[in-house]
Amino acid sequence: MLSLLLDVAATVPGGAGVVLTTLKAHPFLLLFTVVLLVLYFKVFRDTAVNPPPTFNFIPGLLKGEFDMKNQGAMGLIRAGLKAKGDCYRIRLGHRFVTMMLGPEASQVAYEAKDTELNQAEVYTFTIPVFGKGVVYDSPPRQIVQQFKFVSKGLSGDAMRSHSAKILQETEMFFKTWPQKGSICLKKALSELTCLTASRCLLGREIRESVHVRFAELYEHLNDGMTAISFAWPGAPTKAHRLRDKARIEVVRIFKPIIAARRAQAVSTEDDFLQVLLDSRYRDGTALTDEEIIGLLLAALFAGQHTSSITSTWTGLNIFSKRKELVPRLLEEQRKVMEKHGSELTMDALADMELLHACLKETLRLYPPLILLMRKVKVNNLRYKDFTIPQGDIICAVPPVSMRMESVWKNPNEFIPDRHLHEEPENKDRNYAFQGFGGGRHGAWVSALPICKSRPSGVICCVLLTLSSWVSSPRSTTTPLSSAPLCRA
Repeated sequence: MLSLLLDVAATVPGGAGVVLTTLKAHPFLLLFTVVLLVLYFKVFRDTAVNPPPTFNFIPGLLKGEFDMKNQGAMGLIRAGLKAKGDCYRIRLGHRFVTMMLGPEASQVAYEAKDTELNQAEVYTFTIPVFGKGVVYDSPPRQIVQQFKFVSKGLSGDAMRSHSAKILQETEMFFKTWPQKGSICLKKALSELTCLTASRCLLGREIRESVHVRFAELYEHLNDGMTAISFAWPGAPTKAHRLRDKARIEVVRIFKPIIAARRAQAVSTEDDFLQVLLDSRYRDGTALTDEEIIGLLLAALFAGQHTSSITSTWTGLNIFSKRKELVPRLLEEQRKVMEKHGSELTMDALADMELLHACLKETLRLYPPLILLMRKVKVNNLRYKDFTIPQGDIICAVPPVSMRMESVWKNPNEFIPDRHLHEEPENKDRNYAFQGFGGGRHGAWVSALPICKSRPSGVICCVLLTLSSWVSSPRSTTTPLSSAPLCRA
């Protein structure tokens, strides 16, 4: 949310410094602005007792010190870390956002009870996409049960049953690549993860009949989460109108599929849709059609987004060290496949320690979860000597926390071997690694081996079988070799 709110500054032609220049050139406008600011801060003055220090980012923002266009809010947050430490506040309008950075501060954000830190109040922008009564529009007890349904559908056993499907989709996709030319890795792997998600999550019916149309609708839903959505989810914008139309059509597509499955006495399907159809709340109630559709979309957003980002960055990071890493990865793949046979299974992937280390190091440098927010609901939440005020938005920031020099050696370098030593770096330090967040809301993902919990492992493993890796580490366009694709 913070990065999107602050992106407004990046849209000013020439940078935020133009604003400052304009004010200097018009004394009356400058005076009027100062008066408004004084009145504003008097009306919304901070009355918190012993809060974390406040980082005033406005001067640096106006001077153009932060690269908002390319880095979002990350540069600003790092500047606050350097100036104020691992716990500080930023004022946004009449609200304060408290940054919790590094393992110790993040632990407070991740391990607090839901009665202390509330998720739902800061994620209301998802309701028009996921629907009413689902996830963040549900009572706390119902949210917990819904997350358990999702966890069951994406568990190790479920992923094991999907491995053949993911492999088949991956091989079919790579066989469509040209023998020569170039590929935009980001776009290509986004398409591929959408295909695997359709096959394993949404169901055979979607993959076989309306996948192309559904992909278009998914794009409208995704684009409907804009900066404005955070403050005004129902704002009359073009993106919101397309989002709402897409949501209606998604319901229209899924309703007959769900009805047909409900009519079957016994279903032979083993996808996530069927898991939801078979799930029951504690009182024995089945999920409604709307709840099933909402949870399908929530899982799709989480799974496709994280897998696409992780696969792309892992590929690019390996490209950047292709002479060193590719021979080792291929040799590891050969040995593991000799052990497990010709089929690439989730168990085989779990034995690929170097590939696992590459994925984990990618998640450390480029985690898919950027800002994890909660609203403080109590008046006694403490960290160190600070009391974090009730009403603050508390924010854990994995991309900043996992690049702190006080936590990791050479934190900005891609070094997979740091996770492979007999004593891996930060092995026993809680929340030094938080690639998928942590605590009660991130535990079910974090507990799974990375290669087994994501299609990323399959994708990267098959991608490795391309015999030549020729790419700039700064580019998402990958020239291909003329060698045919081999099966892992």
